[in-house]
Amino acid sequence: MFALLGDIEFTVADGIAGMEQRGTVDWAEHARIKGKPLLERVGDGLDEVNLSIELHPKLGDPEKRWRALREAKSKHEPLALVLGSGDYLGPHVIADLTLQHRRMSGTGQLLSATVLLSLREYTGAFTRKVLAKPGLINPALSGTPAAAAGTPGLLSKFMPSPSTTQLVVGHAKTAANVLQAGKNLYDQVKSGNASMILGQVPQLLGLTVRAIEPLQNLTEAAGLLQDGADLAKLGEDILGSVSGARSSLDPVDLGNIVERFAASRESLDQALTTMDGARPRLAGLAAQVLTRRA
Repeated sequence: MFALLGDIEFTVADGIAGMEQRGTVDWAEHARIKGKPLLERVGDGLDEVNLSIELHPKLGDPEKRWRALREAKSKHEPLALVLGSGDYLGPHVIADLTLQHRRMSGTGQLLSATVLLSLREYTGAFTRKVLAKPGLINPALSGTPAAAAGTPGLLSKFMPSPSTTQLVVGHAKTAANVLQAGKNLYDQVKSGNASMILGQVPQLLGLTVRAIEPLQNLTEAAGLLQDGADLAKLGEDILGSVSGARSSLDPVDLGNIVERFAASRESLDQALTTMDGARPRLAGLAAQVLTRRA
């Protein structure tokens, strides 16, 4: 995960293309009869964070993601901003939301675009919602004045290591996001000719590589759970399908790419189907985290 704004999660796999942080200081300028003006510090300016987000079907549903951002802006509420590193940047409001269209369908449906999201620091009264995100919350701080105020640094400085259950849920979610992004790309490529498909092989292989690490981590973490044998087996099965998708595309040439691509796509579909089948089990673990039971 790259960052979390309220309950909106941003990941590189979802299209985060860039981030800019800006801080200012306000100075008053006093003219003098002789010599240069004198500067006097008035106070610190509001911090600003600017995000650039690419919307494309292979990264998720563009319309759905754009709608989520618009709804958050329309509520006019400050939202907690937390980086994936665990650093809490404090409450921010959506100050500007710009959609730069790249491609539209013949019926006006959004196909690809760039979103420019500008956030400004909020210094008013703010009660931070406690979110059960692995690696972002220190349960010991829940209900304390410091947690309510959202004091910067508490999360990153005094945060204990996430529980094994949190790790399992987090790795599973990361793997699922990558697999879904892979399926979206495969669906985009499948209608192309052999030459076009061959040109997309490096990107397809890159997606399969990105799925390997979270699946390995899922298998390892699940093996540490008392009742995690089924999830460890799940990770191994999905990893096997992803490895099959990768091996089908290496090596390939113009003569065999169509057949190899079909086999690779079938393996990736199987990986995603297996992951989808585990959603109830993973939802149960997530519920345990939410209720502080794991």
